[in-house]
Amino acid sequence: MTVVTGLAVIALIVTTIQSAQAQQAPEPSEYSRLKLSSFIPGPIEITPYLRWYVDKTRRMVLSDIREIPDSAFVMTTGIPSFGYSRDAIWYRLDITVQDKLTTKPLIELNPTYLNFIDVMIVADGTRDPVWQEHLGDHVPASKRTYAGSTQVAALPLLDTGDYKMFIRVKSNSANFLRAKLWPAGDLISSLTYRNIATNVFFGIIATLGFAYLALGVMARDPIVVLYGIWVASVGGVVAIVNGVVLSDIRPETPWMNDLLLGQLNVISHAATAFLWLHITGIRKRHPLMFKIYCGYSAMILFFLFGATNDLYTVFGTYIIPSHSVFMALMCLHIIRRLFKNVRNKMSWAFLIVLVMPTGPAIMLQLAHVGLIEATPMRLGLHQFTLLFHIIAMSILMGFRLASMDRERISVAMKAAETTTLVEEQRKLISMLSHEFRTPLAVIQRSAEMLMLRLKNHKGDVMDRLQRIQLQARKLARLVDIFLSKDGIDNQELSLAREVVSVDRFMEEFVANTTREGAEIFLTIHHAEGVEAYIDETLIGLAITNLIETSRRFAHGNPLHLVLQRQSKWLVEIAIPCSGPELDDEEIRLIGAALFRKDVESGSQRSALGLHISQRIVDAHGGSIKLRDRGQSGIELCLLLPIKEPAIKTP
Repeated sequence: MTVVTGLAVIALIVTTIQSAQAQQAPEPSEYSRLKLSSFIPGPIEITPYLRWYVDKTRRMVLSDIREIPDSAFVMTTGIPSFGYSRDAIWYRLDITVQDKLTTKPLIELNPTYLNFIDVMIVADGTRDPVWQEHLGDHVPASKRTYAGSTQVAALPLLDTGDYKMFIRVKSNSANFLRAKLWPAGDLISSLTYRNIATNVFFGIIATLGFAYLALGVMARDPIVVLYGIWVASVGGVVAIVNGVVLSDIRPETPWMNDLLLGQLNVISHAATAFLWLHITGIRKRHPLMFKIYCGYSAMILFFLFGATNDLYTVFGTYIIPSHSVFMALMCLHIIRRLFKNVRNKMSWAFLIVLVMPTGPAIMLQLAHVGLIEATPMRLGLHQFTLLFHIIAMSILMGFRLASMDRERISVAMKAAETTTLVEEQRKLISMLSHEFRTPLAVIQRSAEMLMLRLKNHKGDVMDRLQRIQLQARKLARLVDIFLSKDGIDNQELSLAREVVSVDRFMEEFVANTTREGAEIFLTIHHAEGVEAYIDETLIGLAITNLIETSRRFAHGNPLHLVLQRQSKWLVEIAIPCSGPELDDEEIRLIGAALFRKDVESGSQRSALGLHISQRIVDAHGGSIKLRDRGQSGIELCLLLPIKEPAIKTP
């Protein structure tokens, strides 16, 4: 399909070039005066006969122009182009009528969007024009002599003699002129074919644009939506340039054609810039350049407010050349990426579908601004390459949407699998919760029975029974928190908080935790009477996990905990961690277990306990810090917010 389309586009281009060459008039250096007979056998391209003069004052009238010497008028072999200029351009055509005209030839002037086109014919030796006509897209439809998609006027039946035709043009858009004389029948036939081609092209491109827009909205893909906007806007620009608004809408408001053409042109330029930024992936590789280009694209949209005034001339003079440079840089970026990876199929696709059609687009823009000579090929080639781009891009978009559908199906299947796994996990945890509670209840009841029977005994037996009962209660509480449905569904822990004196809590914790071969000592600095709003069971579990991490390196040596008031709002529990096996790698693994979500396999042995500690402390509004003590190792510091004492009112 792409090959056939490419061949068709090439054939159309060759046909257009040959047609332009066939219709081109003789060299004006040899024939500076247009000679007409009694009738015109066929279309005559009169652009090469035109001489031009730039009126920078924009105030000169016909009498002023006629006083200017012939040498002031410049002749060019190409299409006279003056860029986006506010100046008035005067064209002069010398005509010799060899035999009195028997039929009125029609003069067609393009482009159609020129605001004011005043055509006057003056006989040599006279002052007043023998005929004049006002054309341009600022002429209301009801005042146009010939309604249609182009600027057409019928010349009078001139007698034998010499004449001068003056054409005055003013516009806020690209200012160049192409003129042709037609027999009435030939012009009607030509306009019929051109209107059919324009309407078919506009219908196809508008349908594609809205289709992309709808597909992008349904697929929630902003790039497809943006591409749909670009296709619709570019199609609208091409159609308006070919006279769709003048022939179909027939506006009575003088600036309507300018408004539609200018705003669609601005939107197409901004959309092009945003699309290039996405296609080239500038955002990931060069974030700063991406921000600059986004600002540039936003600046383009500012000119939406100047489509009908001289601000549009500023847009054409400065933005369009810079946009050509921008597109050239983006093309070079794609070519560079292709050289880095020649086997990348997507880069080859972008080269064919984007880079190649961009060349004629840049030539068209530079011709419009007057930086390069305007020729029929440069002005007409872009329409064919645009058609090729849209057809080829539709194929790429089809693959993109198909890929998105596959990804969406894959994500839906993974989501379904994940939901199933979560349900199975919940069932497993519910069963584990039940299985844990049963033996815990047995242990608790057994410990209570033994303590009742041995209540008159003292010593290690009673201490161990009390420790068993205490740990069983803690374990039951942890099962309720971590192995319950609420614990699974809710990331927040269910806290049984109360105001606790931290020094008393730590003294009791140390007394209940220390044992032979694993002694714990507590030192309190400026923390007497400090209170915190905590869940004693969970905070005790958090401290226990940190202590167990420290004990792995202590090898039975006593641990010296420090309770101190760190600031006005925080109290700190510091747990030293040192030993010959505590090297940099072990410290890194402890930090990974505490502070990273994705835990390495090397830190799995302590990750669960430290992760639970971090989660408990976070739920209390505190934090766990890892403090480096140099040669002495590290400290695991647990920070808790202090409960402010109530202010007593007298």
